[in-house]
Amino acid sequence: MADLRGAVPPYYRDVYDALCPADSELIAQSTLTQVLVKSRLDKNVLSQIWTQLDIKNGTINRSNMYKALALVAFAQNGKAISEKLIENFSGEELPRPDLGDVESLKLLIRQSKSSPTKLSFTYEEMCNFDSIQLELMPEKKGIFLKHSEYEVSSKRNNCTVKRRYKDFEAFHEILQQMFPYRIIPKLPPKKMINSDREFIEARRKSLRRFLNITSAHPAMYDSQVLQFFLTYNGEIVHKIKEKFRGVPDEFVSSPLAPIAKELVPPETSSEFAASKEQISILSKHVHKLRDIATRVAERSRGNSSDMNNFGKELIAIGNDSSVTSQWATGGNGGVIDTLKKSFRTLSVEFSSISEKHSLQNIREEEGVVEQLNMLHDLLQAYKDLCDRHERGVLKDHHYALKKYGAMKTKRMAATITNMEQHGVDRMDSRIHAQENEIATRESRNYFSLHCIHLESQLVYINVKILADVITTLVATQMKGHSEMAKLWEELAPRVTGLLPKETNGSSS
Repeated sequence: MADLRGAVPPYYRDVYDALCPADSELIAQSTLTQVLVKSRLDKNVLSQIWTQLDIKNGTINRSNMYKALALVAFAQNGKAISEKLIENFSGEELPRPDLGDVESLKLLIRQSKSSPTKLSFTYEEMCNFDSIQLELMPEKKGIFLKHSEYEVSSKRNNCTVKRRYKDFEAFHEILQQMFPYRIIPKLPPKKMINSDREFIEARRKSLRRFLNITSAHPAMYDSQVLQFFLTYNGEIVHKIKEKFRGVPDEFVSSPLAPIAKELVPPETSSEFAASKEQISILSKHVHKLRDIATRVAERSRGNSSDMNNFGKELIAIGNDSSVTSQWATGGNGGVIDTLKKSFRTLSVEFSSISEKHSLQNIREEEGVVEQLNMLHDLLQAYKDLCDRHERGVLKDHHYALKKYGAMKTKRMAATITNMEQHGVDRMDSRIHAQENEIATRESRNYFSLHCIHLESQLVYINVKILADVITTLVATQMKGHSEMAKLWEELAPRVTGLLPKETNGSSS
């Protein structure tokens, strides 16, 4: 076997540290297998890579792990696996394989050691998978219609790409194809004609929530399709379809699919119905909380507008150059003149108060309303998932069983009526094919139930958002009222002296 040549990049060492147990210098073959599967290489190619490694008692050492990583990288670059591939490589750094970052590998190994029926991530860990920002770019005009373009920034990948709404549609379609039994939020409506600013901003936030929910999902955060969407520079709407259209769904690719029936306990059907009802009730409460929080934020925005207009009216009075007559004022013309002079300066303070209300509105919308929107989107997506299961997989399984029963009845009738043998053979062939169809539908049904079990856990883990909402609400109200009180306190001495004391006395 060829010796490893070339400089070892830091990534190799980081992967070794992530996979190697603390009490050993050897890595279990099963552990490395899970990592190499992330390469998405063909099984035959992976088998060729294993033949190049020195495996002893189901373990490999550091040098062999480095060889495995190098060979994966070569294969991903389109090179055929052979012993000479390593022999002929020297004098430069070994290539880095596309297996994801080291942190995601650590999570993969930890997840593989946990029970497949329990979600092994905490809320904080899922939030740290990635953080997506989405900003609206200056509007561009098409040949016939204007269109919106977004800058999508991924903290994990440290990159920013440009995307249009149709790119999100293509990505959403592929996600549904690859992960049919997972929570996938709906996209906001397209609405092309006469889209006002309020609609465009609401859609921007909705798309941002969609990406953050997807990027925090244990089954999707490290998927190639998500990483492609977040990192590919260039026109993506056709490229993503070409690249992933033929990729099998999770049922076909998951190693748990063949044993899904064993992962679904007998009480799953009743638990599923109860969980669906409980989460539906929770969703209604969250919907109401979101509406209340929205009204709170709208009041702050309204206060900002009112205080700004209040200041403008003071300016209008202060700038009024008309001269009041002695006849009209009865000798008190000095009052209005003094107030006009004061009002011209007071408008600045009211503008500052308006700005604080506007800032408070932003805090409430981003910190409270958006968090509740995030949870509401997740709960609604869970409901959609349950509906898909009942209308899709479960219904298909029942239909396949019903069709099988009808075919068996016809087969019995054929025996009684002495049908010709070639007709009986065709019927038996169809029955056999239907039996295979039933087996596939049954397996998909169990796998779907297994996924729903995990998605239910995902929902309840994310209920922690409510704690964040309450904490943020209290903090924003304390901060907002404190800042507002300070401004009003600074304004108080000025308004108490708007008029000279003698004028106040004569007026009272």
